[in-house]
Amino acid sequence: MKKNKKVLIGLMVAGVSVMAVACGDSSSTTDTKKETKEKAPTEQVKKNEAKIPTDNGDLGKYHVAIQDFTLAQDYNGADVGIVQYEFINNSDKNAMFMIATQAKVFQNGITLESAVMTEDGYNDQSTDIQPGATIVVKVPYKLQDTSTPVSVEVKQSFGIGKDVLKKEFTLQ
Repeated sequence: MKKNKKVLIGLMVAGVSVMAVACGDSSSTTDTKKETKEKAPTEQVKKNEAKIPTDNGDLGKYHVAIQDFTLAQDYNGADVGIVQYEFINNSDKNAMFMIATQAKVFQNGITLESAVMTEDGYNDQSTDIQPGATIVVKVPYKLQDTSTPVSVEVKQSFGIGKDVLKKEFTLQ
C-alpha cells in the first residue's frame, strides 16, 4: 500500500512539474512570435511576386498546359467550346487528366457544364497514361453564348497544392 502511495505521489509531482513548465514564462515564445510576424509580410510579398498566373506549369506531379479553344456543336446542335489541354504524367503511377486535375471553365462568371459530343476524341480525359507519357485532351463545354470571353482554370485535384493555371479566350 505504501509503495502505491509513493508511486502516486511521484506521478502527481511529475504532473505538476510538467504543468509548471507548460505554464511557465512565455516571454521567449512571445518574442519568437513577434519575430515571425515581422518577417511574414516580406515573405508574403515574395510569394505573391512569384505566383504570376500562367497557362502552363506543374501541378504537383503533373504538368498541364491550357493550349487552345475552338467552337463546335454538340449532338443537339447547341454551341460548345472545346478546350485543349496537354497533360504530362510526371508521377510514378498511371494517371488520368480528369482525376489528377480539376479543370473549370467560366463564362460570365458562371461555371460551364461539360458537353456530350458524338465524334471521337473527346473522352481522352478519362484515358489512363503511364509515368512519363503525354496526352492531348480535348474537353467540350456547353457555352452560354458565342461572343463572351471564356476563362479556364486548372488546379490539382482534391485541394492539393495552391497553384492554379489560368487562361482567357476571346470568342470573336
